[in-house]
Amino acid sequence: MSLRRSLLPFAGVLLAGACAPQGPAPVSPAEVDELAARVEREPANGPLQLRYAAALRAADRCDEAIPAARRGMGLAPADALGPLVVGQCLEDGGQHDDAAAVYRDFLAATPEGPGVGAVRARQLLALRAGATASARQALAREAELSQEPADPQTVAVLPVQVVGDTIYRPLSRGLAQMLTSDLALLERFRMVERMRLGALLDEMALSQTDRVDAATAVRVGRLMQAGSMVQGLAMIRSEQDARIEASVVRGTSEVSDPTRTQGGLRDLLRLEKDLVIGLAERMGYTLSAAERQAILENGTQNLAAFLAYSRALEAEDRGDYQAAAGYYREAVQADPGFTQARDGAAATGMVPDVQLADATQAPVLAGEGTIAQVAEAIPVETIDPVTSQLETSAVDLAPTTIEQTTSMGQGSTTGTTNTATGTTASQPPPPSVVPPATIIGTIRIIFRLP
Repeated sequence: MSLRRSLLPFAGVLLAGACAPQGPAPVSPAEVDELAARVEREPANGPLQLRYAAALRAADRCDEAIPAARRGMGLAPADALGPLVVGQCLEDGGQHDDAAAVYRDFLAATPEGPGVGAVRARQLLALRAGATASARQALAREAELSQEPADPQTVAVLPVQVVGDTIYRPLSRGLAQMLTSDLALLERFRMVERMRLGALLDEMALSQTDRVDAATAVRVGRLMQAGSMVQGLAMIRSEQDARIEASVVRGTSEVSDPTRTQGGLRDLLRLEKDLVIGLAERMGYTLSAAERQAILENGTQNLAAFLAYSRALEAEDRGDYQAAAGYYREAVQADPGFTQARDGAAATGMVPDVQLADATQAPVLAGEGTIAQVAEAIPVETIDPVTSQLETSAVDLAPTTIEQTTSMGQGSTTGTTNTATGTTASQPPPPSVVPPATIIGTIRIIFRLP
């Protein structure tokens, strides 16, 4: 019997006799007048200002709630209730990008603390809604955008085509995201967010396409106002060396010769770092020593953790946040230092709560546990045999920083630039879908005194 289940028989006893402090209570629109009077008496009380703002939002008075919340944020900047009220009011008005910016600024200043998981979940939902809206607007304005020059320093990384054993197909999203994350560390490039690119591919009905041709890549780049598109191919089989290659498709329809890296399967994530160096050089950029080191330290070198992370991205993209949370949590178990996986676990783990909460529940969400507590509370699926095998073979085999630094840039090829014809070589059969594992539901028990 799990610990959570064993606690259930004692819930009534604890509710009757516990002496724990009461958590944040839901807010009621009926409290607006009373809170307004209290705020007038206590203008320097930040938490009171924020509760007043939450009551205004619950009463559908966002025009008053936003300035009240911003006053409260000035007085209590680490309180998650402020960005939750402002952000959700903006979301209510369809201003998803502005809401995401509010959440992002709060998280940058307050990466840990009560309510951070709820803010990260709201940011995820706002980013996804904003990405979908932007994709539809871009398609509606395609003729106009085709006349505008793309930004030569803006780069978008398409999902990587993975050829080989079916178990590695989820790495398509994982490798694309890691390439995007690594290139974003370089001063020159502005990267198109994976979520925005994915939303556009969804709207173009290309999200399930094994690989888009160069002409389509140019069209995607035009819609994203990106001057360069990166198309990658990974050949991964358990009994053979892994090979990753990528080409740069320019807005002029020129396609570079591929940059290639090759090595053992356990070195796959080091190969990705080598590929980033080659791609940057292909785009005319030489990395500084600090940038090389930042890339080396970004992400994980644990293949089992990375495969679970890639599965989480797949689940998240199809809207299955519960499965995504389980996969992210599995990645954290395999590599506790994998920051992107821990943040993903905290965000997706809270999505069901923030989706179900109405406007009156904002104070409750703001009082939820820290990111670490939320991530730890997410149940983990049973690790499948392949992932278990990967973990035992890869977890202790990551090369040292010295070895990585020595190998940086090796194995990359250079070549001339060719003009795209809009055709591609014959493609392998469509990837098999890896069914999500069953996730055990989370039981949350909240104890409050009357």
